[in-house]
Amino acid sequence: MLYLPIEVKTREMDGKLILAYYALAKGETVIIGEHSKVEEAAQHYPKGLFLCKGYPRAYMKKVVSSAKKFGHVVLLLDEEGFLHSDPSLYLKERMNKSLLPYLDLVFCWGEKQKSMVELNYKEMKGKCELTGNPRFDLLTPRYRGIYRERSKEIKNDFGPYVLINTRFSLYNTLKGKKEDDLSGRASYIKRLYHHFLIMIKHLSIEFPDVRFIIRPHPTERAESYVEDMKGHSNVIVKAGGSVVPWLMGAEVLIHHGCTTGIEAFLLNRPVLSYAPISSSFDVSLPQEVSISISELDELRETLQDILMNKKACSKEFPAEFYNYYAIKEKEDYAYSRILAHMSPLQRKQKSENQIIPIPHIYQRDKRKKIRHLFPSFRSQEISDFFSKLDHIEGRHLTDSYQIIKLADRLFLLTNEVNRF
Repeated sequence: MLYLPIEVKTREMDGKLILAYYALAKGETVIIGEHSKVEEAAQHYPKGLFLCKGYPRAYMKKVVSSAKKFGHVVLLLDEEGFLHSDPSLYLKERMNKSLLPYLDLVFCWGEKQKSMVELNYKEMKGKCELTGNPRFDLLTPRYRGIYRERSKEIKNDFGPYVLINTRFSLYNTLKGKKEDDLSGRASYIKRLYHHFLIMIKHLSIEFPDVRFIIRPHPTERAESYVEDMKGHSNVIVKAGGSVVPWLMGAEVLIHHGCTTGIEAFLLNRPVLSYAPISSSFDVSLPQEVSISISELDELRETLQDILMNKKACSKEFPAEFYNYYAIKEKEDYAYSRILAHMSPLQRKQKSENQIIPIPHIYQRDKRKKIRHLFPSFRSQEISDFFSKLDHIEGRHLTDSYQIIKLADRLFLLTNEVNRF
């Protein structure tokens, strides 16, 4: 039994689904869905492997201690483990020493994360494995076809477009702009937010026939951008869904310090980093894969070359990337590494009895944030994604498994099941 909790649907779901698909192909049973639902399901279903997606310290303590209490092997693949500007803060908040006794294995994005953990916690040596993250598997040539049709639809709908990804949630929170009591980092993010507004408005006027698509970070209030961009009809705010097809269809991505800058680079798209100001809070890798520009006039001229003159705009692959990310070979994938490490643990946890869905009444969500980050989950989304993987693999896994809804945004995926 494999438990796969998802917090931010747009960011995590497809990576968890590719892992679930190949786990099913190996005969495993999977429970997947909104993270609090999966955490609750782990209290009622058989002992198995619980893949924690990483949280701030207090909530993570609650999750991993509960999983241990109910007999699960606890694995960690921290979605925030890829980039962090302050290692001491990361260790304090997301890899606190008090959490270590609950962790059986830590799957690391790359050597940088692995070394940081092992150097600070000697007891973690032998418990950290270099795996990468299945999210990045989906950026490889083998799996890009999953998004090709959606990417074509987006281009047909919007024509040539510039994608602008933001990461300003410390200022533009889900509740709106936070103007008071800002930390040093939040004050810096506030300044970046307003620099980006000026930049987008300027470019929208300079290039009236081009659409500018703002894609806010999942933890930002999208309506803030809609309100701030009134009067600029060629600026559109789009949230939700995987970012990959949007990156694939974009003429160019403009960002500042976003993981999506790296994703766009891996998809061979032109990437511009607009950095009118800088800070020690910045992380270097997103800049290393981007054409970094600090002046608005230079940004306009570079964009002109890309959009009108079709001038190539790319960076060489930075050697530093492989300090952050583990996988170098074309036919090596994160999902495969993770499943290989899981296999011996799964054999120990193997349930002898058939898994029977439990008619359990799950608690209703009380927090708006949960609904925002994971608004819906349908069985059709799972079957459609798996069908695309079937096409890539030349197999028909979809004929042999069942998708059973356990609760809102919670599913059991299995090859053998009794219905209730």
